Amino acid sequence: MLLSFIISSILLAISPGPDNIYIATLTSRSGKIYGFSFLMGLLIGCFIHTILLAFGLNAIIIQVDFIFNLIKYFGALYLIYLSVEVYKSDDLFKKNNKLSNSDSILINLKKGIMMNLLNPKVFLFFALFFPNFLFSETISFKIQIIIMGLIFIIITLFVFGIIILFSNVIFNNFSQKSKFKLYAKFFNILVLIVIAAIILFAENSITLS
Repeated sequence: MLLSFIISSILLAISPGPDNIYIATLTSRSGKIYGFSFLMGLLIGCFIHTILLAFGLNAIIIQVDFIFNLIKYFGALYLIYLSVEVYKSDDLFKKNNKLSNSDSILINLKKGIMMNLLNPKVFLFFALFFPNFLFSETISFKIQIIIMGLIFIIITLFVFGIIILFSNVIFNNFSQKSKFKLYAKFFNILVLIVIAAIILFAENSITLS
């Protein structure tokens, strides 16, 4: 079952989705350092989801509609806020160049964590996906979930890392072209709005025993 989990995780990571599309556009627009800092945020979020699942805390979040909906609405609002920030970003950098590289890296790290934790679909994904691949009758549920979580994080790091490196090639070749910057900016905004819509219309349709 562990091999099946690894294969399934690789297929999920390479399949086009909101996260890898967003990270590709972010890297194309801003460079690989910011892409990797955002990726680190996503991976921290994945680790937190793993711990929540291992200790059964995500079951509370999924079963209590109020908490689930609260996360959903905050998640959608946060992404809309990010899309507005991206829209204003060029003007901000022109007017105020005091934002250091470390601050920008930290900001993208926080974005990755927040986008992961405020997405109820990720809670549902971990709750539905991981338990199907329990691989041992002797190892405890918590340890198995943590092992699978770490494997999932490593696979995501590898696959998304390749996406970032490839996207950075695009950035290096086209970043000086004003039209490219404009297209990348508005595509970035579009992806954020689409993710917000997906989160907003997510339904809590499962129950956990």
